[in-house]
Amino acid sequence: MLQKEGVMATVQVRDVPDEVAAVIAEKASAEHKSVSAYLRDLMAADVRRELQRRAIATWDEKLQQTQQRLGLAGRSAVSGAEVVREVRDDYDRDSE
Repeated sequence: MLQKEGVMATVQVRDVPDEVAAVIAEKASAEHKSVSAYLRDLMAADVRRELQRRAIATWDEKLQQTQQRLGLAGRSAVSGAEVVREVRDDYDRDSE
């Protein structure tokens, strides 16, 4: 998702305090990058973390649903194989 493809958006940030702009310029220079490249990389890293957080939340939700369906909700010891099997079956059903 974070690959460079075709037309890319332009983001403009107004009213950045001078001190903030100066520190960003210093950090960009320290990494041998332009300010644009530094900020682009910073935003991309933030988006990757958010996508990872969402993926984990989705898996947690699937796990809870599977545990409930199997009558395992609230149990502290759930077979990982059972959960993986059920999640795969759900995924297969959803993608048909």
